[in-house]
Amino acid sequence: MVRTYRRRQFLSYVAALTATSALPAEAVSTQCDGWPDWATFREKFVQADGRVIDFSADARSTSEGQAYAMFFSLVANDRQTFDRLLSWTRANLAQGDLTARLMAWKWGRQTDGNWGVLDSNAAGDADLWLAYVLFQAARRWGDSSLQATAELIQARIQRELVVTVAGIGPVLLPGPQGFALKSGGWQLNPSYLPLPVLRGLATEVPSAVWGALLATTVTMIESVTPKFLVPDWVAVRPELGFTLDPELGYGGTYEAIRVYLWAAMMPTEDPMRSRLLARMKGMATLVEREPVPPARIDAYSGGSEGSGPGGFSAALLPFLDAVGAKSAVRQQRLRLRAMGGVPSVYYEQALGLFALGWMDQRFRFAPDGRLDWGVISTCKT
Repeated sequence: MVRTYRRRQFLSYVAALTATSALPAEAVSTQCDGWPDWATFREKFVQADGRVIDFSADARSTSEGQAYAMFFSLVANDRQTFDRLLSWTRANLAQGDLTARLMAWKWGRQTDGNWGVLDSNAAGDADLWLAYVLFQAARRWGDSSLQATAELIQARIQRELVVTVAGIGPVLLPGPQGFALKSGGWQLNPSYLPLPVLRGLATEVPSAVWGALLATTVTMIESVTPKFLVPDWVAVRPELGFTLDPELGYGGTYEAIRVYLWAAMMPTEDPMRSRLLARMKGMATLVEREPVPPARIDAYSGGSEGSGPGGFSAALLPFLDAVGAKSAVRQQRLRLRAMGGVPSVYYEQALGLFALGWMDQRFRFAPDGRLDWGVISTCKT
C-alpha cells in the first residue's frame, strides 16, 4: 500500500542524502534555461527514457513521480522531456495504453531481478494529476490526442476511484483496492486531493462530480482538523461522516505536508481558499514558535515532535506567506539557504519545485483551476 511505502521512504531520507549518487540517472541532454531548479531535478532524477527515479526507495519509480515531473516539464515548456515522461509512463505503468487502465503506482526491481511493476494498484492522486496535466498540456501545445487521453483518464477515475457516501457525497479513494476499513467505511488521504486540480477538472469536464468532490474535500478538511492541523489519513462512514480515526492514527507527516501547499496555491479569488487556510492555522503557530517545521503532528491533541526535513520548509513557504506569517517565511528561507538548498532527495525536491516555483511565480492557477504560466521558457533541443 502507498501508506507503507511512504513511511519507509521518509525514514530513508537521511541515508539517501549520501547515497543518491550510487545509481545516477541518465539525464536528458537538453537544458531548460528558464527554470534552473527543474533542470537540476531532471538531471538528477529523470532518465533519458523518461523514468523518474526515487533513489531513497531502492531506485523505484512511482506514478506520482511521473505525474509530478510531467507537471514541472509543462510549466517549463519542456515538451521533449514531457513526451519522454509520458511515453515511459504509458509503456511501463499502463501496459502500453493509458486509455485502458489507471497507472500502476509502483515500479522497480522485482524479486527475480527483472524490472517491472511491483504493485499494480493505482494511486488516486497521481491519476488526478495526470489527467489535469494532460488537459493543460493539450491547451498549451494544441494537441488533441492529449485532450482525448485526459478525458478518458478522468472518466476512469470517476468509475474506479470515486464512491458516493450516503449523506456526504462523492469521495476519492486512494486506490481501487486496500482502503476499506474493517469497521466500515473507507480510509482517505487529504493530500490526494489538490484543490486547484479538482477545480480545473470541474472546468474541463461537463460533469457534476468534480465540483461536488471539491466541496466534499473542503468539508473533509474542516471536519478532521480540531486543532487546526492536518492528518495524513482520515475515515469516512455513512453514519459518522469524516472523522479522525484511531485505526488510522492521528499523525500528520510526509503526506499531510502537501495539504498546506495545495491550499495556499489556490487563487486568492477562490472562496474556499480562506476557509481551508483558516483550518490549518495551527501549523503556522507551530512554525512561528519553533522555526523548524515538526516532523510529525498529532491532529487530535495538537502536539508535535521532531524536526522536519528541508523539503518541509520549502513546502510550507506558500502557506506561511498566504497566512501572513512573514517572519516564518524568512526563517524557512534562511534554513534552506543554510542547508545549501532543498536536499537532493526525490520527494523533497518535488515539494521544492511546487513550492518555490509558485513563490517565484513560474505558474499560477486561475480562478477556474486552469494553469497560468509565469516565466515561459523554451528548452534548447
